[in-house]
Amino acid sequence: KGSDQMIPSKKQSLLRKTTVAYGIVELLRHSRTVSSYQRLTTALICPAKECNIDNFVVHIFSHDQAMGSTEQTQWNDVRGVSMISPALSAQISEPFFLSKIIDDNTQMGMYLEVDITPPLLNNITSDGAEQTSDSNDCHLFGVLLYELCTGMCPFPAESNGNTLLGSSSQKEPPKKRSTVRYDKKKGKSYSTLQAKPYTPLQELGFPSSISLLVQNLIDGHDAYSSLDPAGSDIHLLISDPDCFLFDLEDSAVQGGSMQLHIKEGKLYGREKEVSLITDAFCRVSAGKSEAFFIGGYSGSGKTMLVQSLTARVDIAGGYVLTQKVDQMSKERPLLDVLSAFNNLCLLMRDKSSPHDLLEVANKIMHDFESDFSVLARLLPNINVLFPQLVKPTTKDTGIEQVMNLPNVCFTLQRFMRIVSSSLTPVMLFLDDLQWAGSTSLKLIQALLSDTRGSSCFFFVGSYRDNEVHDGHPIFDLMSSLDSCGVESTKEHLSGLNQNDLNMMISESVRIFPRLCKPLSDIIFEKTEGNPYFALEFLRSLVDSRLLKYSLRERRWIWDESKILSQEITDNVLYLLSAKMTSLPEDIQLALKVVSCFGIKADECVVSYLSSTSQYSDFRDWLDQAINEGCIQKLEKEFRFVHDKVREAAYGLIADSNKSQFHYDLGILLYSTSKGQDLSGTVFQVVDQISHGIPSLIQPELQIDIAELNFSAGSRAMDFSDYETAYSYLNNALSLLPKNHWSSHYDFSLRLFFLRAKAAYSCGNIEEAYDSLKKILEKGRCIEDTLDAHHLHVTILHACEESDEAYIMCCEVLSQLNETIPDSIDIPKMTAVVNETGGMLAKMSDEDLLEMKEMDSTTLQFTLSFYTLLVSSSTYSFLR
Repeated sequence: KGSDQMIPSKKQSLLRKTTVAYGIVELLRHSRTVSSYQRLTTALICPAKECNIDNFVVHIFSHDQAMGSTEQTQWNDVRGVSMISPALSAQISEPFFLSKIIDDNTQMGMYLEVDITPPLLNNITSDGAEQTSDSNDCHLFGVLLYELCTGMCPFPAESNGNTLLGSSSQKEPPKKRSTVRYDKKKGKSYSTLQAKPYTPLQELGFPSSISLLVQNLIDGHDAYSSLDPAGSDIHLLISDPDCFLFDLEDSAVQGGSMQLHIKEGKLYGREKEVSLITDAFCRVSAGKSEAFFIGGYSGSGKTMLVQSLTARVDIAGGYVLTQKVDQMSKERPLLDVLSAFNNLCLLMRDKSSPHDLLEVANKIMHDFESDFSVLARLLPNINVLFPQLVKPTTKDTGIEQVMNLPNVCFTLQRFMRIVSSSLTPVMLFLDDLQWAGSTSLKLIQALLSDTRGSSCFFFVGSYRDNEVHDGHPIFDLMSSLDSCGVESTKEHLSGLNQNDLNMMISESVRIFPRLCKPLSDIIFEKTEGNPYFALEFLRSLVDSRLLKYSLRERRWIWDESKILSQEITDNVLYLLSAKMTSLPEDIQLALKVVSCFGIKADECVVSYLSSTSQYSDFRDWLDQAINEGCIQKLEKEFRFVHDKVREAAYGLIADSNKSQFHYDLGILLYSTSKGQDLSGTVFQVVDQISHGIPSLIQPELQIDIAELNFSAGSRAMDFSDYETAYSYLNNALSLLPKNHWSSHYDFSLRLFFLRAKAAYSCGNIEEAYDSLKKILEKGRCIEDTLDAHHLHVTILHACEESDEAYIMCCEVLSQLNETIPDSIDIPKMTAVVNETGGMLAKMSDEDLLEMKEMDSTTLQFTLSFYTLLVSSSTYSFLR
């Protein structure tokens, strides 16, 4: 192997000896339990003789004998430790279930268990038996560990220099001298036993952790009143040696600069919640739909709790859809949800076998048939499941099905009945539901309460419960699900308890939990256990040098009194804002710009800005923000590492200047991208400019901005997000001049017609009628008003006003020079129908496909109005 693949022999040796130490301490603890129970009938063995290093035998797995290898022994070859007197044996092994899950030979350390024989008698338990280990036992064990590590006793004058495999006998521990000290907190004096001076292990080249452990054991430190805490700490050393056992390399601490060892992806103290959400998903996998709501303050770990489940969903063959509801894009409530389901199509393509994919595609085509175009309109990525399908090219005649929210819900219900099952459950996670609107949550409610399908749909929503009021749509969703009989779980995440927070801080500073507790108690008091707040406070202590890495002691050190005197608010924004204001102005400007787009900024936006003279170094500023830990680069976007970081960055902009800042940014993007395809950035550009509507818009730009809003509304309509479209189109309408019907006639026609469609789809019938009425009044000819008439008749028909619809159809057909007879000759009509049917029967499918497409828009509208005429008259007759 190359040198970069080799595990240093020094680390191997140290980890092997630590594993042996774990076996020894478990034997000693077991021995004390047995001795405690038998002390009345059996003479106790001298503790000093038990802790004699010659009283133990190490069992190893020989790689040379097993594999014929000539390599040195490995770090994980210790299989057990035996005690000669009393006769006990400890078998050391990794739990079976972990050995099947974890298969990484390159990472040192593992979770080990000890099985001691003979076991305790049935009427003896380690919890119930009196423990006889005391500070003297800890001292003797510390001496043994020192000799195990170095091969010599810490007090040479009182030892024959035993080694791990030596034959000399260990003498009684050295005499100790009593030292009187004064405890200021307790207000009284106390005495301690101190051994004669010895050379600390750290001075002999051993890591600070093992040196501190041995030193505290030998010196009788309060942290180790028995062998139990010593055993727990040694187990930490072998289960996570990179964190607790090995010192950092010198190259990592040059100049005293050191990064905290924060495990960003680890979830602390949420075992109960993990179990609840896992159980809920198991019920969904069994064939039902269910919801799981997670409330809690920002930074409490809601997102990480959900992420703990995603791997299980993936293993179970399911699909995980994740979407964050952005505060800055809450004007687009439905678009985020539809985007998540659109991504489901890509997941299905990537995860399914060709056979399974073909089966699903056939089911979709069979179920939707002529409605497939409706599904493709909602989920454009559905076409990736049909690579052989040629998308038809159709002309925009204005005649198309007008969809509303019930149509969208019904279409997605049909889609989910096909793609989601017990074999492929679908999980949708919407983060930050406090920004969600009622429209998107109504869609979720429709999918969960679908009575016709066994969707196996699992919805998980997280929200800041301190930022929602009683009338928020979240609670309407919960109430609707309860009334529909859909099972839902509601969990609240509070701060971590002191023990869990202590473990998180302990791993961050690479110090044993019991030694780190004074620091974590202070942090708990100041942050109430909020994990994100606690870690940011820890980082601020490093920045202020109240927590610093000591090169001499090779560990983190701190001043408790100074940290305790730190005055901070109960809001993490204080810490983040203080950090950001200390950054260079260029980095602050980059953070301000990205924060205006919400939690993330797309690569295309960054490209446009970087092409301007004002932001020519924008990418360099972002790289520096990444180095500062504020932003992370993910594929084609720059994303804040946390919501609170984004809030702090947005707070750098004065409230009085926010609208102007947004507007200037939007105008700069628009001027840079003008004339190019804005389909990917139109929402971002328009949202920035909208902060200046109408007060900041210059008169010469009003029509340009109106057309830009029209484009955004049109694109939102393409995604069936009608509320968003309606908002953009109203913005466009507000920017039109008073004489727009004469000065911008064509644009006015398009704008009012699209606004009418959006209003109708949102259920605003009167608003739709008002827009259509304007078109019918201002239209210069019948051809300009055909689409408005067609939509008007469609709305009348949908509102069951069939008589008015019939009259309007007749009026329009009359203007198209069509004659509607007062009566029909039934025999003559029957003959015409039969003749047409006979002609079509003689044509093959190929003949029909080769027929010339009708290119007259007026004729297409004529046929469409005849169809509506028949529908209206039929409905009136049946009524």
